[in-house]
Amino acid sequence: MEPGALGMTVIFGGAFFVGIWAIFLRKGADVNVRQGMSAEGLRNANNAPGFGRAKNEFDRKLALVEERRRRREAIENRLQTEESERIAKEESERIAKQVAEEREQAERERIAAEQEAERLRLEQEEEERLRLEQEEADRIAREEEEARLAEEREILRLKEIEDAEQERLAHEEEEARLAEEREILRQQEMADAEAVRLIEIEKAAELAELESREAAQRAMSELQERLAREGARSSDVQVSLMWNNYNDLDLHIVCPSGERIHGGNKLSNCGGELDVDANVRAETKKPVENVVWPEGKAPAGVYQVYVHHYKKHAKRRTRDPTKFQIIALNGGEAMEYNGALTHGDPIKLVCEFKVASPEERAAKKRELEEQILVANTLEEEEEEEEESDSDPEEQTIDAEPSEVADEVSESDSEGQPIAATTLTMTELQKRLKREDGRSSDVQVSLMWNNYNDLDLHVIPPSGEAIHGGNRSSECGGELDVDANEKAETKKPVENVVWPEGQAPAGVYQVYVNHYKKHAKRKAKDPTEFQVITSNGEDVMEYSGALTHGDPKKLVCEFTVASAGEEENAVDSNLGEIPGMPDLDELSEQLKD
Repeated sequence: MEPGALGMTVIFGGAFFVGIWAIFLRKGADVNVRQGMSAEGLRNANNAPGFGRAKNEFDRKLALVEERRRRREAIENRLQTEESERIAKEESERIAKQVAEEREQAERERIAAEQEAERLRLEQEEEERLRLEQEEADRIAREEEEARLAEEREILRLKEIEDAEQERLAHEEEEARLAEEREILRQQEMADAEAVRLIEIEKAAELAELESREAAQRAMSELQERLAREGARSSDVQVSLMWNNYNDLDLHIVCPSGERIHGGNKLSNCGGELDVDANVRAETKKPVENVVWPEGKAPAGVYQVYVHHYKKHAKRRTRDPTKFQIIALNGGEAMEYNGALTHGDPIKLVCEFKVASPEERAAKKRELEEQILVANTLEEEEEEEEESDSDPEEQTIDAEPSEVADEVSESDSEGQPIAATTLTMTELQKRLKREDGRSSDVQVSLMWNNYNDLDLHVIPPSGEAIHGGNRSSECGGELDVDANEKAETKKPVENVVWPEGQAPAGVYQVYVNHYKKHAKRKAKDPTEFQVITSNGEDVMEYSGALTHGDPKKLVCEFTVASAGEEENAVDSNLGEIPGMPDLDELSEQLKD
């Protein structure tokens, strides 16, 4: 409440109480206070106005005062509002005027800045033009000087080239003459060394072939002995498993129909039978298992041979890995495969072979019998004709190369070495020549016949692996041919070679890794391969097969002897071979 209104209220309230007080204190006042009488009925003795009328008059005046107060407040509020609006309008006009002045000032400053910038730009353009003109003049002068110097240098260079060319031609003529003389001597030495080496290789091949045949004969004799001991049968199609300890290996054969023959299914619907199941209870140290079909009744198709290391008889103190032999008879052909398993290894696919139809096998058997008969007859006639005309020793020497050339390696056994045949060496030399590969006294080569990417890994005695990621070793070994990284050829070769006579002595390990299967070339797995190792006079061949995803495979190991040990070994080996002619004498005979 405002102070004016509050003062008026206090004044009129005081007057009201003073009036009431005067009424009750007046002399002679006679107030009728009987119950039920209204205030308007109060009268005093002198007939003065009562309390009700005074109250009404007071309320009327109070209302009049309040009305006047409200009107005054309304007028004051309206005046205040109009004053506030006037002040706000004046302030707005002042701010608008100030903003307009500031905008005008900013526009004047902007125009002045643009004019200054344009002036500076024109000055910079003029300076840049002058600078470019000066640089162009300097460049022209510099180019003229450089051209003069270049011309002088070119004259000197041409003179030096002419002098050097004359010296080079004279030097090359002298070098060519000396190189021609050295080449003639080297070719003569190489021809002599190659002749001796070929003779030694043929001797080693004949010896290894003889040993291989003897080993095959021993294996067949051992197989026949074990089959006879167990009362097993034989037939034109037969698969046998041999090993030499008390462990329990199981032979599994998957027939062309897909049915599997093993210890839990000994008889198949196609007639195959597991008639010997060995070492279920560790009975013998020379066990054999045998699957056989009735003679001429084996169905045609592809047969898969697996070996499973079923149990290790610990009480017999047998050791792993257990080496085994698979001998498969397919018509007139006998195939031998070697391998090894440790208890816990997965079942292993050893080989696959295709059996022709019974009619084709019978026809082939008759054809072979006829060929053998004709060959025996011709051989007897030739022997009778040549007995009186030819020297037996010379005949033996002349026959050796042709016999070696006609032999083809038929061994598919894993890790079973044979002497490298002439056909294999010819194919190897053909592929190496195509790839500019080198040869030496210590050399390892890998061949296969599809577009897959196999990798050759050789670990020399130093332990440093030589492969596609490390093509040269500190001991001098080099992978000089790396094939089929991009499926380039169907007859690839990889080759690791040491300089002649510089390979370090010690044990060398040879691995093969199936790195990539080129699906676009439709190359199939397993990929069969050949590894040929040259160790001085010993040239050996190893066969195997890998499928993409198989672990890296150790194919073979061989030991390179030191120079003194090699000479002693050659002399002792030649002395131990019965009927082996002297090397010098044999060379003279070949020259004649």
